[in-house]
Parts: sequence; C-alpha cells; structure tokens
Amino acid sequence: MERIQEVTLFLLLGSPIVKISEERIESVDEGGKIYVYSIIDGDPMKYYKIFLSEIIVIPKGESSMVKWSCEYEKASEEIPDPSVIKEIAMKNFVEIDDYLHTKA
Repeated sequence: MERIQEVTLFLLLGSPIVKISEERIESVDEGGKIYVYSIIDGDPMKYYKIFLSEIIVIPKGESSMVKWSCEYEKASEEIPDPSVIKEIAMKNFVEIDDYLHTKA
C-alpha cells in the first residue's frame, strides 16, 4: 500500500453542519482498490478527535460496489455517531455513479 501525504480542502454545499473539511490521504492500494483518508481539520473536528475513513471498490461483473467505513473518536459522549458524514459520503458516491453512467 502506497503512503501519500496529500491534503485536500472540501467545501460542502447543502450540508447542515459540515461546511468545510480538510482531509489527508493516508494510503492508496491501487491493486486492492483501497483508499484511506483522515479528516484533519474543519467542521468535523469540532465533533470528533479522530476520524479515519476507508473506501474499498469491489468489482462486480461489469460494475463495482463501493464500501465506505470509518473509525472515529467522539470529542465528548454527547456527540452523536457520524450519520451526517455517512449521508454526505453516500450522496457523493451516488453523484459519481450518476456522472459515470451519463459519460459511458
């Protein structure tokens, strides 16, 4: 797995609580189709001390399935699980899928 230190700043439109997220690519495994990144700054860090995500692309015939998972540590017990971040990720994957299908 190749370790990459690239940082990306995302401005998220339409999100109720996450407007800015700065993410660092932790590793990329092109052969295994695995991408790992961490959120290092921005709105999510108000709620979580640690936030690490993994994206795995699993080939399924002529298409693929995307599996997204995360590890996190809440800033306090009152903080909810990161369902908003999960919803943003799911929305982004659907938008990418729609885009790819219109370009195919």
